[in-house]
Amino acid sequence: MLAALGCMAGAGGIVADLIRHGTLSAPITLTGLFILMQGVIEGLPALSGTNRLTLGKSLLLITAGAGILFLPHFGRPSAAWLLSLLLLLDGGFRVISSGLMRCRRWQIKMSIGCGEFLLCAMIITDWPVPHHILIPVMFIFLLLGWSLNLTKVAWQIHRLPVQSSVATLELFTSKGLREPHGLDYCHPDVNDSTPQQPLNLYIWTPTGSGNVAGSRPWFDRWVAAIDHRGVVSTGHTSLAMGNEIYISLYPEDDIELDLKGFLQTLRARQEFDVAGRLQPSLEQEIRSWCVPDRRISLSHYNQAALRNYWEKYATDTHYNLTSRNCSTSVIQALDVATEGLLGKRGLYGFLTVFNPDFWLLSLIRSRAEGMTWTPGLVMDYCQTLQRLLECPQRAAARKQASGWLRSLRQVRRAPRGIH
Repeated sequence: MLAALGCMAGAGGIVADLIRHGTLSAPITLTGLFILMQGVIEGLPALSGTNRLTLGKSLLLITAGAGILFLPHFGRPSAAWLLSLLLLLDGGFRVISSGLMRCRRWQIKMSIGCGEFLLCAMIITDWPVPHHILIPVMFIFLLLGWSLNLTKVAWQIHRLPVQSSVATLELFTSKGLREPHGLDYCHPDVNDSTPQQPLNLYIWTPTGSGNVAGSRPWFDRWVAAIDHRGVVSTGHTSLAMGNEIYISLYPEDDIELDLKGFLQTLRARQEFDVAGRLQPSLEQEIRSWCVPDRRISLSHYNQAALRNYWEKYATDTHYNLTSRNCSTSVIQALDVATEGLLGKRGLYGFLTVFNPDFWLLSLIRSRAEGMTWTPGLVMDYCQTLQRLLECPQRAAARKQASGWLRSLRQVRRAPRGIH
């Protein structure tokens, strides 16, 4: 509710700025800051790795954000053109992804993308409303929409039954690629004790599970790879909780498609489902295919919630290349297993909003839910989640702070000597 009130206050501030000065300085500055922060957040993890594509994207965002921040001082039309370019790119992503996948409510998502095209044209042509009025009004409605959504979230959380997952909130179930499944389970509180076996995530990347032809860095990394026969390889993802649970959804009949057939099967609705099967174990999957490229482990998670959820979800083994594939099944189970972990940290849980990994998780999830979860996106998400949850630096800092406090108490309790 405080965040909702903050958004309403921001909208009111833009209105006051518009009435007083008649300029777009406030919304343009906010836009530049947001884009600049997004570029920095995406670029920090890339500095320590070899992902040049992510680093290049972050540099592009930093350049665009800095340009939007400083260009208003030299000429407002230039900043407005930069903003219209960003609207054009985001609208194109929405239209292409919703048109290919035809998921639930795809018409609404495509309409939003077309609306961004329209706003882009109105800003460029300065018609029928000048851009120095149109852009502030656009931000006013955006902030009011955020305020309304946050108010709905607060009300729905207030009414959430005991031992229920936040994933059952109407805000989340109404916006997915398809009707949710497996959420009618008992979600107990997180146990403070660490489980005996870690939660292991296994990833077969598209490039590692096939003989890739050519080099398509963005497509190969986050979507699929194409081998020398022209067959598309999407990779695979699985999740294991010891020997008790192994989540690995696979189509009953292997799907081998060329690029044209692959694009034609990207339909998220239930009528495009095919028969699927659950692999019994990692060992059998390795024998029938190959060793995974990456393993990511989480030491603390909610075993009881994951066990209850999987009993419900595993009753339906239908497979869909877009909305019910191996990666979407793993991510939904991972959400169940990690829900509530930050809440056990008290004040430290709230301090994660100052951790760049927290916002990077949001960026990765928004891209995945705008398209679909793939093994590449799952790997990026889980590596970031592991850093956020394990957080060895914070644990070391807490241990050091505890040592300081213990030493201080010992000094205070020591007998006073004769000076």
